[in-house]
Amino acid sequence: MKSSLVLSSLSIAAITQVIAQPKNSTGLIANTRQGPLSGIEVHSKVNAFLGVPYAQPPLGSLRFEPPQPPLNRASDGHSNVLNATKFGPVCHQFHYRTIIGDSLVETSGLSEDCLTLNVFVPRHAFRRKNGLLPVFVWSYGGAFGEGGASMPLFNPTQFVAENKDVIVVTWNYRLNIFGFPNTPALGAQNLGLRDQRAALEWLRDNIAAFGGDAHRITLGGQSAGADSGSAMIYSHMDDPIVSGLILQSGTVQIIGAATQNVDSEFVRVATSVGCANSADRLQELECMRTVNAEVLMRAISNKTLNAFGAPSGGTPMADNVTLFTMREYVHRGSAGKFAKIPTLMGHTKNEGDSILNWTEKCGVNKTLSDLATALIFNCNMALEAGFRYVHRVPTWRYRYAGVFPAVTPFPWARAYHQSDVPILMGTYNLLAQNKTREHHAATIGASRYLQQVFGAFIRDPSHGLEKMYQWPTFVPGLATLIDLFPNNTASAEFKISTQDEMCKDAPPFPWIEVLKAPPRC
Repeated sequence: MKSSLVLSSLSIAAITQVIAQPKNSTGLIANTRQGPLSGIEVHSKVNAFLGVPYAQPPLGSLRFEPPQPPLNRASDGHSNVLNATKFGPVCHQFHYRTIIGDSLVETSGLSEDCLTLNVFVPRHAFRRKNGLLPVFVWSYGGAFGEGGASMPLFNPTQFVAENKDVIVVTWNYRLNIFGFPNTPALGAQNLGLRDQRAALEWLRDNIAAFGGDAHRITLGGQSAGADSGSAMIYSHMDDPIVSGLILQSGTVQIIGAATQNVDSEFVRVATSVGCANSADRLQELECMRTVNAEVLMRAISNKTLNAFGAPSGGTPMADNVTLFTMREYVHRGSAGKFAKIPTLMGHTKNEGDSILNWTEKCGVNKTLSDLATALIFNCNMALEAGFRYVHRVPTWRYRYAGVFPAVTPFPWARAYHQSDVPILMGTYNLLAQNKTREHHAATIGASRYLQQVFGAFIRDPSHGLEKMYQWPTFVPGLATLIDLFPNNTASAEFKISTQDEMCKDAPPFPWIEVLKAPPRC
């Protein structure tokens, strides 16, 4: 079942070998405000600065606290150069069984000291003198319980090599109980979202050191990463930092921010480790800060699951600062109380194929899968796209329909949740099940097409897609839904989003269905 905390048969070592091996880093120095960094060549066309701290390690008294600015290393020439040649550890998490297996296993270990980011720079553009480059920040998904920038599937090296004039940044943010403790003893909640904002602020101050333009940052992400980006457009409407937004299979409404019993998992864990103190929640919090991180992870209940079937350990809550209630988002969206920046947004055609329970032989309940795709993803995308249309925000809305054998491990799987990520990043070789010349050529073509489409938007969020591809901005009721990869070809068609009709009075998706046993065959 999908909620199993198991790994698939591929070895982590085999996956690691697929990623380009770093080469000599001589001369690759970026001078940030905290001090110089030494980078590394990861591809003949790409340099990278890996494991760069954007905040102090959230250890000891900083556990369960908002991210704090990184310490200044008091630069004195190159005597205090930070070695940024390997990924930092990812944040503590559970791994659960997915269609795409070990490509979601980190290669850099787990740690609380995980607040780092990675900057991938076109090699020819480093220190160039004829202008700064646009920047694409990409945030991973994983239901706020799993994910990390060192996961092979999320490596953007091939994306940078293909686009040549776009810098890509990936980052880590705290997950589960470490990122979303939800105890009333804290003055600030949703630390995982605050981590991402802190990383953006660090980039605004430092991206020029890598050749990036702080005024041309596009924020993107998939699933929970897209949810996070969507949330920040509301919570920081007057200072979004970014000038473009890309949402892959996620909007803030999909988070379903908790409003009741928000600290139940924190109390459960505190009870398990001997810290529970209902009479003095501050004392309870201080006790929890002293418990070993691995002990806390073992104490997280395997009976309290998130929407995708993994132990949650804590999920985002409505704090009316970083996140609001669904009703409030409808009010704010209708009133235009969000940062009005150009947006590229969409989802895969069959999201539910990988978020419901499945078996290799029998697959998934396709009726329920299609309902989940419609109610969870399509309707929330339609809602957000509608707000932008009313307030004249340039918006392009797509549906990813490609089913490429290289990234489709089972014959029953269609355009499932996250199937677009290896195509976007160019990491499809990690998943390749069928490498015939015909199939591989189709996958390569699709990957280059999607990378170029994203690149066009990143370079010019307001007009790039119109100029390069003649894509229309989204208008409800007109043939402006961009159908990507019809018939598995590297192309797009424009259609009317007929599925939006069911969204007008649609009931919420019954999430309990996600945890039900898969079909028999």
